[in-house]
Amino acid sequence: MLRRRFVLLLLGVLASLAAHSQAEGQGPRRNVIVMIADGAGFNSFAAGSMYQGKWDGVQNRGTQVYNGPDWQSLAVQTFPLNTSTKPKGSGEQDPEVVYDPAKAWDRAKGYEWLKGNYTDSAASATALSTGQKTFNNAINWSDLDQPLKPTLSELAQSLGRAAGVVTSVEWSHATPAAFSHAHVAERDQYQEIAQQMVRGGVLDVIMGAGNPDFDNNGQPWRAKKNKAKTEQAKASGITGETADKREYKYVGGKEAWTAIEAARKTPDGLYQGYRPVSTKAEFEALCQGPVPAKVLGTAQAATTLQQARTKKDAKQPEDDTPLNPNVPSLATMAKGALNVLNQNPNGFFLVVEGGAVDWANHNNQAGRMVQEQVDFNLAVDAVVQWVEANSSWNETLVVITADHETGLVWGPNSEQEAFQPLLDNGPGKVPGLKYHTKTHSNSLVPLFVRGVGAELLEPLIVGTDPVRGNYVDNTGIAKVLRAALGATDSQPLH
Repeated sequence: MLRRRFVLLLLGVLASLAAHSQAEGQGPRRNVIVMIADGAGFNSFAAGSMYQGKWDGVQNRGTQVYNGPDWQSLAVQTFPLNTSTKPKGSGEQDPEVVYDPAKAWDRAKGYEWLKGNYTDSAASATALSTGQKTFNNAINWSDLDQPLKPTLSELAQSLGRAAGVVTSVEWSHATPAAFSHAHVAERDQYQEIAQQMVRGGVLDVIMGAGNPDFDNNGQPWRAKKNKAKTEQAKASGITGETADKREYKYVGGKEAWTAIEAARKTPDGLYQGYRPVSTKAEFEALCQGPVPAKVLGTAQAATTLQQARTKKDAKQPEDDTPLNPNVPSLATMAKGALNVLNQNPNGFFLVVEGGAVDWANHNNQAGRMVQEQVDFNLAVDAVVQWVEANSSWNETLVVITADHETGLVWGPNSEQEAFQPLLDNGPGKVPGLKYHTKTHSNSLVPLFVRGVGAELLEPLIVGTDPVRGNYVDNTGIAKVLRAALGATDSQPLH
C-alpha cells in the first residue's frame, strides 16, 4: 500500500515538473550533475568547512557556496533493503534497518543502534541511480537476483544525452560503477565491472584512479619493490606474470590495460572509442580547448588520488606526507569531464565522487578526511562556476550529498557527552573530533540542491528528524534526477 502511494506521489511530481517547465517557458532540463562525498555525514561536511574557515559558529552552519540562500537543504536516509550480501529473493524491505529518529538520537544507546543495519556504497549508490533499494554488495542488482534498469546513465543515453562518472578512487569502485551501466550481484567483481563500464556505448567519460603502473604514492611500479616475492617465485620455478604484483582488475584486466596504454601512447589512439589519458598534463588539457568525444582517464595512482599515500601519524594536514604531485585534483577532473560532456547539444548526466572521504573515515584519519572533504568542496566550487559561466540554473540541476556516513564522527569528548558537536579550532586546523567506529553508520546525511526541479524534493519528504530536520529517502533523489533528465511517466520507474 505504501509503495503504491509513493508511486502515485511520484507521478504527481513528474507531472508537476512538466507543468513547471511549460509554465516558465523553459526548454528541456539538459544537465544533471550529482556530487557525492562518499562516507561524509553532516560532521565530515562541517569539519571541511571549519578547516577552510567557512563556518559560522553563531549560526552553527557552513558558509560554503552550497549553504547559500539559493540552495535547498534537506537530510537523507540511506538504509538498504536488507543487510545481506546476497539476494534473499523476497524483494521486501527489512523493517529492522529502517531509520528511526528516536533510536538514532537515544543518548544511551544511539551510537550502538547507528552502528548497525547500515548500507554499503553499492546498495546506496544503486538506490540513488535506479530509485530501487537493494541488498548490500549489489551494483544495480535486485534482491530478486536480476538486473535493475535503467540506471541514470542508461536513461541519459536513451534520451540522447551524454553521461560520465568521475571519482578520486578506482573508477570501477562501487559508486561510479552504480551510476554507470554495470550490473553485478557482487561489488568486488572489479574486472567485470570495468569491462561493462567501458563497453556498451553508455558512458562518454570515465575518470578515476586504479592505475596498475603506479603505487599509492604516484610512483612508477617497479619489480624491485617486490624483490623478495619475485626471487621466491623464481626459486619455485614460477616466472613472468605471477611475479607481477600489480592490480589490473580495476581497469578490466591486464590485456585491457595493455591495449588502453597502447592507444594512449598513439597519437589520436582510441580504446573502445575512448581517448585514454593518464598524466596530470593530459587531464589538465581537457579543461579547455578542443577535446575528444569520449575520454577514459586513469590517473597515475594505484587506489586513490591522495588518501592512500604513505601514511604519517599527523594530526594536521600541513604536518602530513606531501600530496602526490603527479595526479589531477578532483576539481580538475570535474572541469575536464564537463568540457567533454558539454559537446552534446542535448546535455548530459555527470557524477563526481569524492570517494576517499570514506577511506579516510574508515581509517579514522581526521587529517586525511579533512583533506579529502576540502578537495570535494573545491570540486563543488568548480562545478558551480562552470554552471554560471557555461550554462544556467534554468537548465542545470546540481545535487550534492553523500551515500552514507562513515566513522560516526562527533566532538572530542563525545564518548562522555553523547552527540557533542565538533570543536572548531579555526581556519587551517582540524577541528576537535572523535570517531566511534571504523565502519559505516545508519545516520542521516546532508543534501544540497539547486537548479531546475530542486523544489520537487519537497513532496518527497518522508519524515522530520529532531536534529537534522526534514529528510527524504535516497530513492526519492533518484526520482527527481530522472525527472530532471527528462524522463516521462511512461518510462520505467525502477
